[in-house]
Amino acid sequence: MLAWDAAKRGAADPSDGENVVLHEFAHQLDFENYNTDGAPALATRAEYKTWARVMSSEFEALRIADETGGSTVLDTYGATNPAEFFAVAAEAFFERPRALRAKHPKLYAELVRFFPPGSFPLFHRARDNLA
Repeated sequence: MLAWDAAKRGAADPSDGENVVLHEFAHQLDFENYNTDGAPALATRAEYKTWARVMSSEFEALRIADETGGSTVLDTYGATNPAEFFAVAAEAFFERPRALRAKHPKLYAELVRFFPPGSFPLFHRARDNLA
């Protein structure tokens, strides 16, 4: 369940990296395999291995940035656990694509494979305008 005021606030600035609708949608995708572990349903074992390698590394980097006060494109709420990390990464992917691609190219590439161009045309069109 989403609060309408939070949904409107998240949509008000499409480049601030914060969007509760995208965040909660990512949680739903994560739960598609009946597990909230930051790994949505992927097609192959190889995809899971690559996903785990990239996401674990990026999650750890965010945890370190959160602990040390380091600068990051990702909301440090994502350092809470892998499920929140995936949700925060999805927000950044759609709302701050250039910055995410520049600072986290491996994470960006993984998310491009998961959210391929054309699968979410309105967001990809907006992202392309930012690129």
